[in-house]
Amino acid sequence: MSPKLFISYSHEDKPIAKQLAEALSSRGYDVFWDAKIPPGMTFDTYIFDQLQGSNAVIVLWSKNSIHSDYVKEEAEYAKHHSLLVPLNVDGTNLPFGFTRIQATDISGWHGTTQDGQWQNVVDSIEAILNDGTERTTHESLPLEHVGDPPQGQRLQVNVAATLATVIVLIMLVGLVVGLAMHTASG
Repeated sequence: MSPKLFISYSHEDKPIAKQLAEALSSRGYDVFWDAKIPPGMTFDTYIFDQLQGSNAVIVLWSKNSIHSDYVKEEAEYAKHHSLLVPLNVDGTNLPFGFTRIQATDISGWHGTTQDGQWQNVVDSIEAILNDGTERTTHESLPLEHVGDPPQGQRLQVNVAATLATVIVLIMLVGLVVGLAMHTASG
């Protein structure tokens, strides 16, 4: 089965998204971009289903997409699930939260699959697809460890657990003593 790729882009960048989708499809990838939404489907639900079923998410960052809430949400999802392949289509500065992630500059790319920029795109996708896991969709991703609670909160949890343990022990001692007294008087 072909790896599923999801392209996130601003509608103003549709020509480059179409070029990219066609080039990736010709390489054998199963590519989703929102031009493929079936009639009668609720677009946000359908898009989210496609996003969840993707093996890699290609985000086309541009002066247009950095202002799109949809693109930023899709990129955040991809970042969180380690599926993000960021491409910069016009040299724009990436939005907050994505500036530390290296994006491949494709600002001079014109759809040819014979140049270095294209090979960088393919290499980035393959790196995501071949990251050493056998996942096929986000649903098979391992649960993430969200980290330890802050120090003060950890102390509160430990005190509460200790207090609960002491109360249970006192109740057990009371029960044993009560049973012993009842048995001795009987």
